[in-house]
Amino acid sequence: MPTIPMHPKQALLRPHNSFKIIVMRSLTCLIIFSFGILSAQAQSIDIRGLYEHAVNAYDNQQYDQAMGYYQQIIKVVPTFAPAYNGMALVNQAASGDEDKTIEYLKTAISYDPKLTQAYDNLGRIYYGREDVDNAQAYFEQALKLDPNLTSAELSLAWINLLVRSKPMTALKYFKKVLAVDQDPKIYFGMGTAYFASNQRVEAMEMITKLHDLGQEELASRLEQSMRDNGQVNDETGQNTDSNQAAPAQPAGLGPLDPTPDQATGMQARLRGKLSDY
Repeated sequence: MPTIPMHPKQALLRPHNSFKIIVMRSLTCLIIFSFGILSAQAQSIDIRGLYEHAVNAYDNQQYDQAMGYYQQIIKVVPTFAPAYNGMALVNQAASGDEDKTIEYLKTAISYDPKLTQAYDNLGRIYYGREDVDNAQAYFEQALKLDPNLTSAELSLAWINLLVRSKPMTALKYFKKVLAVDQDPKIYFGMGTAYFASNQRVEAMEMITKLHDLGQEELASRLEQSMRDNGQVNDETGQNTDSNQAAPAQPAGLGPLDPTPDQATGMQARLRGKLSDY
């Protein structure tokens, strides 16, 4: 199955890859609420401090220490969902059993059904497992909770483009993300979607945009895709050129390597820069 190209604000899992951290925007109000409902006993043990230690240990790839801090937290507050999300990150980063990572995330959701980032992270895992149905379901659930979650929107854009052969649906998601982020890979995806839906002028405009941004490699890949791929898919995924079989993925649209400053993996933090809890 094709790999979803990465995006700077939401690094997606590639199949069988380990997770690394990416710092996301905060949801401070929910964090305050989470800590506000803790028992007096929990507050006396400084749950916030333990969580900060866990995050810092994870940042420094000290996974055993991070897991230890999270385990201390749930001994005191067994229903503290962010800790389970954190343990999922640690387990995956340490190359632990992926089923255990899923278990941690589902436990987090069971204690906090509105923990948006856990749904988003589950979507990434299932995409990595080539289980696109479950991946899409979790991304869509994340969007129900946060309609402006660009990470889920971008994931769904690539799924609809690369897997579902629904370029018009993909364009809908790409355009929403583009309204808040002009990452070159979005223009690359849009150009592919335009071409796949027979909007060749618009596809050429995306190539021009990539050239303007100095993204010669992406522009060349898109141009090569248009030269090599003569057929166009409609929204049903059916090939409109009866003389050719539809490819498993658009020609020239292989995995896009992450840039050096962009990690791949799930998202999580819990302070001013904490995960999207």
